[in-house]
Amino acid sequence: MKRDVLERILWSLSVDRFSKEKFKENPEKYLSRFPLDADDVEMILSFDVKKLQEVGVNSMLTMGYWIEMSPDRSMATYNNKLGSTSGYSASIKG
Repeated sequence: MKRDVLERILWSLSVDRFSKEKFKENPEKYLSRFPLDADDVEMILSFDVKKLQEVGVNSMLTMGYWIEMSPDRSMATYNNKLGSTSGYSASIKG
């Protein structure tokens, strides 16, 4: 269930204008609507895409979330967060 909730949140933050606006206004308040624990909230707020993928979140959702919401939308930084030096990686699986 945890993965499903995380995926639903990341999908909303990637495609839904209202969700994006509410998250930008007050991220903690936005996330409080969901059954998340402190670690889940921290993964989202810190844009820890590697940890999100490690708990099973789809790599396309982490990438969409990164591109839409992260302060640094650079794919090089995204790949570095995944531990990859490749310009083509979008997943911890390579």
